Amino acid sequence: MMELIQAALSASNLLWTVLFVLVVLYWLSVVLGALDIESFDMDLDADVDVDVDVDVDADIDVDADVDVDADVDADVDADADTEVAAGAQVSWWIGTLRFFNLGKLPFMILFSLFILSAWSISVLLNHEGSFYNPENTITLALISILPNILVSALIMKILSSPLVPIFAKLDTSVKAIDYKGKVGTVLTEIAPNSVGQIKVFVNDSVSTVSAKSIEKQIKKGQKVLIVDELKQENCFVVVPADEH
Repeated sequence: MMELIQAALSASNLLWTVLFVLVVLYWLSVVLGALDIESFDMDLDADVDVDVDVDVDADIDVDADVDVDADVDADVDADADTEVAAGAQVSWWIGTLRFFNLGKLPFMILFSLFILSAWSISVLLNHEGSFYNPENTITLALISILPNILVSALIMKILSSPLVPIFAKLDTSVKAIDYKGKVGTVLTEIAPNSVGQIKVFVNDSVSTVSAKSIEKQIKKGQKVLIVDELKQENCFVVVPADEH
C-alpha cells in the first residue's frame, strides 16, 4: 500500500493523482448532496464561424480586324465552399465527441472513467521497478502522456457504452416534447447532409438538439423550422424558417 502511495505522489504521476483526487472529491460531494451528477454537463456546441470572401473579376476585351468582340466576366466566390468545409469540420468534431459518448452520458461519469484509467496506467508505467520506467524518470513519464490519453479514451468508451442505453431511458426530456413545427436558432453551421446543433425555446425553457439539413447550407444564427425527426440518427431535420 505504501508503495502505491509513493508511486502516486511521485512527480511522474502527480498530475494524474491530483485529477483523481478531484474526481473522488466530486463524487463525495454528489453523495452528500452538495453537487448534482449533471453539474458539469455541457452541450456539444462549437462556436465556429468562418467567412472567407474571394472575388475575382476579369474583363477581357479582344478587338480584331474581323470585328470580334469578346467580353468575359468571371466571378469566383469562395464563400460557399469555405462555409461547407467549416460546417463539415464542425460536424466531424461533434461526431468524434459523440463517438466517445459525450452528450450521451453525464460529462462527469465519462471524465471519472477517463481519469481513473489514465491514473491507473500512469502508476503502472511509472514506478520504481516497472517494465517501462523503472527509474521513474520525468522524461519517460512525459513521453507516455499522449499514448496514455489515447488508450484511456478508448477504455472510457468501452466502459461507458453499456451505460448509454440506461441513461437514454432515463432521459425523457427530448421524447416528452414534440419538436416538429418548432422554430429554433442554429448554434453551429449545418452543411448539407451534415449534423449541427440548434437551440429551441419550448415551454419557457431552452433545449439544445441535434439538427440535420438535407439539401441546403444553413448558417450559424439563422432561424430554422423543424420538419421531421430522424430517430435512428437521434436528430431532427430542419429547413430555413424564412422559406415557410
